Amino acid sequence: MLKKSYRHNIVWLGATEFFSFFGITSFWILFLTQQGMTLWQVGILESIFHTTSLLSEVPSGMLADRFHYRTNLYLGRIMSIISCLMMLFGQGNFWIYALGMVFNAWSYNFDSGTSSAMVFESAKEAGLENRFLKISSFLSGTAEATRTMGTVIAGFFVHGLLDVTYVIQIAFSLLVLFFIFMMKEPSVKEERDQPASLKNIIKTVIKVFRRTPRLLYWLMMSQLICVFMCMFYFYYQNELESLDSWQISLVMLISSGVNIGAVWLASHLGENQKASRLLPILVALTGLLYIFSFTKIPMVYVLIYLLTDGIYAFFLPIFNNDLQNQIPSDVRATMLSVCSMFFSLSMILVFPMTGLFIDYFGFSQTFLGLGSVLAVLGIILICGYSYFSNDR
Repeated sequence: MLKKSYRHNIVWLGATEFFSFFGITSFWILFLTQQGMTLWQVGILESIFHTTSLLSEVPSGMLADRFHYRTNLYLGRIMSIISCLMMLFGQGNFWIYALGMVFNAWSYNFDSGTSSAMVFESAKEAGLENRFLKISSFLSGTAEATRTMGTVIAGFFVHGLLDVTYVIQIAFSLLVLFFIFMMKEPSVKEERDQPASLKNIIKTVIKVFRRTPRLLYWLMMSQLICVFMCMFYFYYQNELESLDSWQISLVMLISSGVNIGAVWLASHLGENQKASRLLPILVALTGLLYIFSFTKIPMVYVLIYLLTDGIYAFFLPIFNNDLQNQIPSDVRATMLSVCSMFFSLSMILVFPMTGLFIDYFGFSQTFLGLGSVLAVLGIILICGYSYFSNDR
């Protein structure tokens, strides 16, 4: 029988990332439009996902801090299985899809913050805390690779067979339940005589924000901007039907290489770069790339997709490393959930509005306008970098 250890946790967490977030269901927007949903309805469904996430994110993180990380990870996979079943049996029914989005959000909530906290605490227990950025970058690279690998495979199901992808995801979630069983709970959990009270967890989080108020502002601002940086990634998939299946898979395969390269670069540069210094530059670059959507050329769309997704993949490990080093262990999952909560709140507002603009103005005009806004915002943030650098 395999022995449980904190070093092995890192391996099991890597396997969990691989199968939990295998991008086999990445074309969910296309799946829903094939089932008769308009982009406006898709936007509403995504808002339901993020509204649920917004309401559940912090409570789920508090549960992880109060009890065991593994419990949250188990619940996350169970919720994922239920969500996939809802998508399979929706058959064009908006409300069944809406319920599926609720369970999908809970799946995300129970994992969000918990897995990152588990990685950090396991690395610390194994004496590898100084290598956390490399470990987290490796896991991010694994997630990027597996997401795109799944998307490559899903490309062959685009033309009428996307329901099969949800069956595959259910099978992978069942496998992940075994990986979670093989993990060893960090001693910061096991050695407590009594779990920390929810009241004390809330007090500690408030104390952290009061001590570093710019951290709160940074989290709110960065997550809103990150949502805008992700919009092309989400809505471009609705343009993919114009490509052949093998072309879609090729694009996703190239995307995997770009993202893995971006994560590798982040692991080497991240220790010497602050996320607050990089974000304004990356925002401006994303905006400039969005502007080129005015060409309406399919190959240009592909390049925008590859480069903007790579930019976000580069930024995320550096941002997470910065954040992990600023928060205490006893509220780690809660603080990470607060960060995810801000992302969800931003998605509730931005995602359906973007879908509405695409329905009304068209794909290229929407991203031309969004790109112009981001380019100007990036310049403003570069000029205002000193506001954050004082506190970071």
